[in-house]
Amino acid sequence: MIDWPKNLVNEIARKRCILFLGAGVSASAKSPTGKRPKEWKEFLTAAVNLIKDPAKKTEIASLIEANKNLLALQAIRAETDPADYHNLLNDSFNDPAFAPSELHKQIFKLDSRLVITTNFDKIYERHCLAVSTEGFKVIPYSSRSLGDEIRSDTSLIIKAHGTIDEIATMIFTKSEYHEAKENHASFYSILKALLLTNTCIFIGCGMEDPDVLLLLEEVKITANSTRPHYTLVKAGAISQYAIQDLKSAYNIRTLEYGPDHTDLVTDLSLLNDQINAIRATS
Repeated sequence: MIDWPKNLVNEIARKRCILFLGAGVSASAKSPTGKRPKEWKEFLTAAVNLIKDPAKKTEIASLIEANKNLLALQAIRAETDPADYHNLLNDSFNDPAFAPSELHKQIFKLDSRLVITTNFDKIYERHCLAVSTEGFKVIPYSSRSLGDEIRSDTSLIIKAHGTIDEIATMIFTKSEYHEAKENHASFYSILKALLLTNTCIFIGCGMEDPDVLLLLEEVKITANSTRPHYTLVKAGAISQYAIQDLKSAYNIRTLEYGPDHTDLVTDLSLLNDQINAIRATS
């Protein structure tokens, strides 16, 4: 079980903590037929099968094997029929049959005002909008009103890579990363400011997003804070060297759960109990 740091429990209880949700959260959802959303590698494997040329297909598959995922997806998009690629995106990230999991529900109970996600699907926001008694706004990285909304008291879900509702503005390939940084520099300035001034807990994140890691590195250099951010990782999923690197390079403390992914739900339930106890006495 996770021994939740008192600092983190207090930050969440006082609503001073940002939740950052990655693909692992979406992967916990399930349709009535037992189907789950594709994780990163599964999507790439399905996408590379759209390529007709065997030689190019083999070459791009080797990029996936080498974990050069952004470059692989860039190549896939260049070599596939646009309509086929568009249909695959819809099939992978826009299936309304995916029901929120218990993990989604426990995350919602943390009651954070700011949630950032790199997920294109709408599973978590559908759950929020369905069960919340307060208003939620879903804001993409490209919104010109993001700064004003953050300064308001509205609960926000910030789509850091865009949404399946607007495939043309999704940040998925290597060139799309570069284009977003050039055309929406203000978003990355806002994100850096949020990471400088708030504690952030990463849930279901592979901690490989180049933009996020660069910002965290800049935040560490700028602030050199003794207050870390946190990431939740399944026990044994990453090496001790990677854990040390997250701490030294990005000021991220790793909290391990397990041995199964379902153990995270239990740990978050216990965290919610601690948070509610603090909120009840404040």
